Amino acid sequence: MFGPLKIEGPKHLARHFQRLDGLLLSIPNETIHSHCHCGAEYGPSPPATLSLERSRDLGRPWPPPLLRRTSPPRARPGPPSIRTMPKRQKEKQYQSAREHRANQSLRSGSDGRAGGSVARPLPFDCCALSLIPYVTPVCTSDGIVFDNAAVTPHLMKHKTDPVTGRSMTSRDLVVLNMDRDEAAGRWQCPVLNKPFTNRTKVVAIRQRPSRSEANVYSYEAYHELNVKAKNNLDLVSGKKFGKEDVMMLQDPDDEAHCKLRDIQNFWHIKSMREENERQQQDSASGNVKHSVTASRIMEKLQKEKRKKERAAEEQAKKLLKADGDADKSSSSSGEKKEQMKIFTDELLSAVNLTSGKASGSLTSTTMNVVRENKARLATKEEIITTQCEQLRRLKKKGMVRMFTNKGAMDVEVHCDVVPRTAMNFLLLCEQGEYDGSKFHRSIPNFMIQGGKKPGSKGEDGGGSAWDDPFQDEFDDRLTHAGPGIVSMANSGPGTNARQFFVTYKSCAHLNRKHSVFGKVAGGLDTLRRMEETPTDSRTDRPSETIKVEKMEILENPVAEALELERERIRKRKEEKGEAERSRGAAALGRGGPIDAGGSKKGPKPSSEAAGDELDDGDSSALVVGKYLKAKKKGSKKRDKKKKVDNEGTERPPGEATVSRLPPPPKKTTFGDFSSW
Repeated sequence: MFGPLKIEGPKHLARHFQRLDGLLLSIPNETIHSHCHCGAEYGPSPPATLSLERSRDLGRPWPPPLLRRTSPPRARPGPPSIRTMPKRQKEKQYQSAREHRANQSLRSGSDGRAGGSVARPLPFDCCALSLIPYVTPVCTSDGIVFDNAAVTPHLMKHKTDPVTGRSMTSRDLVVLNMDRDEAAGRWQCPVLNKPFTNRTKVVAIRQRPSRSEANVYSYEAYHELNVKAKNNLDLVSGKKFGKEDVMMLQDPDDEAHCKLRDIQNFWHIKSMREENERQQQDSASGNVKHSVTASRIMEKLQKEKRKKERAAEEQAKKLLKADGDADKSSSSSGEKKEQMKIFTDELLSAVNLTSGKASGSLTSTTMNVVRENKARLATKEEIITTQCEQLRRLKKKGMVRMFTNKGAMDVEVHCDVVPRTAMNFLLLCEQGEYDGSKFHRSIPNFMIQGGKKPGSKGEDGGGSAWDDPFQDEFDDRLTHAGPGIVSMANSGPGTNARQFFVTYKSCAHLNRKHSVFGKVAGGLDTLRRMEETPTDSRTDRPSETIKVEKMEILENPVAEALELERERIRKRKEEKGEAERSRGAAALGRGGPIDAGGSKKGPKPSSEAAGDELDDGDSSALVVGKYLKAKKKGSKKRDKKKKVDNEGTERPPGEATVSRLPPPPKKTTFGDFSSW
């Protein structure tokens, strides 16, 4: 059926035709090689063709199903049987030297090669400052994308670009309008709906006239629908734009842009590494390199230490100033006249909080050995709380007369309901802090506010009597009902200082938001004249100056409460000292404290209990231990007395005749163990 096959050379093997059922077929080289191996290596031949006229005549499809292929096979060295089977490539179970160097440089952040550092491009969906995926993207004119929540605080603090280090403000940021595939959670082109990858070329087109916003597209959509079509209209908004409005956000083919997006070239990364290196070099040990976390902790501790030192210096200056003025030192910030040390067990709450030195010395080798738990020193807040509780228990009201340029007002202070707020107000009045202060805000049919420290500017109107803001005090008995209610002004919960306001009418919406501590008991006509004073509609500042000329305290329960607290603490200290001396004397066997009748209280000391057992010459000797009885050698009197007591013939008067305890065991002695 087949014609003879004659092989004379490679050119004869290139193509050989056979007639099969009247159809001319082309047999490729591989088929020839598989049937007749001549020992020569040949390259792939182009696919054979069939006469179109012949195929149309036969009415058969072309190419036949058995001969269809997408690309010519590739010849491989070796026997024909091996070349016909493709070789399967297995996955490598190791890293090459080049891959190992690259991965090591990524982990360490150092140069992976001697010629330069390995590039670490920023992923497109990550912020250049926080290095995490952004939520509200913004960018700079250079095309670097940030998260608005991360870059705005940085710009407000440093005013520099985190990537380039140039001067920059928040006005230089451009808000990016990006389309997001919510199902996949990836940013995509709004025109082609293709997700943005790290190899996608991405552009942003600014929107005129503000140019503070930009729409983000893939470069493919921009190039096909704008550049080629010569269309200068935005694909989403339809607004005109120019070439200067186009920003490149990502271009993998632009070497300069890729270098700008390299994480190792970011200014904030470089500055952080330099700071860490400097801290490690300046460390106290010199040879120890602290980690980033340890360095931050040490730096924070140093800052707190310096802050405490400055606070101690300021406090010392205040104490020196207070000592110079004896009249003011008696009521300065509610402190004691005699700068005595107050411990927690001396407070009115009677909560014994120890210093923890005993337990610390038990487990620590750097602390001095302490065998007794003692109460720690009370904090400033604990002392103020005790003073306020003493003022509450006093159950008295305060009265202050406020002299203003519009007249005088009598203010009743509720010391028994809100003691802390009342104490703060009365202490400031006693120190003259309100004298000369102005009412800087007045709203008709609402309230008038004052109390700022004279000479203060801006929002800083001065501190409280203790220099620190204090918590609110609310009570359902005190509400903003009616005119003349005196209440504390604040900027939020727990921010009370010294400013106060007086209401012109009821203000129920201020209840449990501002602490009410007083009420105008006399002089409502003065308050009415203040309300009638014209004010600036923009700032609510009175057109005429309304100021406090003087604060006169008519009744001051605070001074009485502080004096009672000082006396109570002094008595408590005396009781503690007496109890401590009694414990020391009892431990040494010298007896307890002396009662009113002249006799000693407490248990009989061991020295007296053993006095009958000692001779006259040894009566002054002390016995170690409270319940231990020293045995005197050669004391016949003692042995005789014990013998008589055991026999029951003679007993001292007043001693019990029957003992409930079992008889003591007989004493036994051991020999030389020879019988064992």
